[in-house]
Amino acid sequence: MDKIKQYQKTIEEIYQDIANAYKGATNSLDVQLLLDKEGYHYQLLMLGWQGEDYTFQSLLHIDIKQGKIWIQWNATEYPLEEELVKKGISPSEIVLGLKHPDYRQYTDFAVA
Repeated sequence: MDKIKQYQKTIEEIYQDIANAYKGATNSLDVQLLLDKEGYHYQLLMLGWQGEDYTFQSLLHIDIKQGKIWIQWNATEYPLEEELVKKGISPSEIVLGLKHPDYRQYTDFAVA
């Protein structure tokens, strides 16, 4: 299996696990998994009504670009980068896009 296909498979597995956990915890909100396999964009959304308030929230966003996994957003308590490493993705293949470029060098992950 080539590297990009392995990344896609791993991201989908992790997202599905997290989506299932959120679906069990939120009765009134819809949890949607958006997988753009051609554009390499992956999002997990939570939306719906809670009483009088409408919620629309991006929980997770990952892109595959420049041959690496870019974590663009993580609004969950799940350590996404650690889960990727546990599933066999090297830290040198993970970019914390949500961190300012000047500070990425101080992480255990790729700068870009």
